[in-house]
Amino acid sequence: MSQNLYQQRRRARTIVKSYLSQSAAELFSALLRQKPVPADVIVFLQGDRFDRIDKVQSLFHNSLASLVLITGNNVLIGQGKRYEENDVHLSKLKERLINKGIPEAAIIIDEHSSNTFDQAVNTIKTAKKKKWSTLLIVTSPYHVLRAYLTFIKQFKKQRWKGNIVMQCADLSWDTPPSGRIKTSIEMLKVEMEKIEKYNSDMATIKQGRKMLQ
Repeated sequence: MSQNLYQQRRRARTIVKSYLSQSAAELFSALLRQKPVPADVIVFLQGDRFDRIDKVQSLFHNSLASLVLITGNNVLIGQGKRYEENDVHLSKLKERLINKGIPEAAIIIDEHSSNTFDQAVNTIKTAKKKKWSTLLIVTSPYHVLRAYLTFIKQFKKQRWKGNIVMQCADLSWDTPPSGRIKTSIEMLKVEMEKIEKYNSDMATIKQGRKMLQ
């Protein structure tokens, strides 16, 4: 890890600690460092336009999973649909993956997820139906803690006996993700506020840490 990236992550961890707790900051750091494992599917959370594509491609071409599930929607996209966000159609994400060498037959699309909560609910439902046991979930670093806690809550609620491993796109904390105005470090602060606002949709920090043990 470069000195610059180390300093950026340390700053991000400090923000998580100031908003939530030391325990939350430790969980956040652990999620940023999670190593990929062989899985049934790579779950590609829509967001930040094409920023997460390279991570999905890398996992697929390193034979860590043979399927990609893109989960999101085609309604809340484009300029002005969401505050300070300009995302792209799911078909564009699929097209980019195909151009990166991922076969069309390996790509599944869930177009009924308007937010992180929906993505977790629908993905776990699909995992149960298809008898998947391990998911690699690709998102952006600033979003990883809320996404993880939301997915943990759902697989407990739906009684799915599986495993999730978070995988973060390689983004700088000091620049805005694609389609956004705020930098990643500023988006992390937004995420901390969302964790406090939507805490009933998420597992606790204690539950999240226990799942990593």
